[in-house]
Amino acid sequence: MTSSPDPLARSLGEPLAWQAVGALDVEAFAKARLEAINLAQWLARIANSFVVAGTAEERLTLEFRPADAALVTRTFANDLALELRLPTLELQFREDGKRVPHVFDPEERSPAEVEAWLLVELLHRGLDRAKFSKKLPYKVSGLMSGDAEDHSPQSNQPALTQLLAWFRNAAALLVRAAGAGDTAVYCWPQTLNLSTSPNSASAGFGFTPGDAQIPEPYFYRTLAVTKGSAASKARSVLTASALLAERDPAAATIAFMKVAPG
Repeated sequence: MTSSPDPLARSLGEPLAWQAVGALDVEAFAKARLEAINLAQWLARIANSFVVAGTAEERLTLEFRPADAALVTRTFANDLALELRLPTLELQFREDGKRVPHVFDPEERSPAEVEAWLLVELLHRGLDRAKFSKKLPYKVSGLMSGDAEDHSPQSNQPALTQLLAWFRNAAALLVRAAGAGDTAVYCWPQTLNLSTSPNSASAGFGFTPGDAQIPEPYFYRTLAVTKGSAASKARSVLTASALLAERDPAAATIAFMKVAPG
């Protein structure tokens, strides 16, 4: 990895943009990430209940749309989708690609209240509410439920705004690394990982806003490694702290993701 972006920038054409993300408070960022993950599960539940096309993983995978600052489900029923907007974490349905009235602000609202709002919205749109299930095909640590506690996006606004900046940077760089300007950016709701592949098994590189092992945001790449007759995969990471020490974080990230095997 090099701190000089010039050869890479020339080879890629237009300059690489990087939105300032600010200094990272790991504890505050982790709290905001968990808040976002909790609310993203409602999109996963809707998708798991109503989306029918694709594999199980593909049905649950969300799309990150940088221009809208939103995570959006795949369409279902009569061209419906549900979105979650950053940094407010407001929920809203889309119909025929357009946002419909009745925005749900989760501030000081419990998971039970989120569920009640969703069920009313489904009823208004003629969907069978009996098909809706809160069950998820994976486990999420720290998952909120019932009326025991309320969501609080407002108390996490600085870190959620920072999360959005990281997402927008990551989306632009993942698309550039994929080599196609119209590539969609997918998000796995259980982790908020971003990738240009809707299937985690085929994701050669991606971005995560942190996890239990590495609490800060990081980019990763997975390479096939062959030793003798044995084949395996090796994973490398580029952490936020290492990345922000670079003179040009955007070019450094592209260089990292484009490293070839061997």
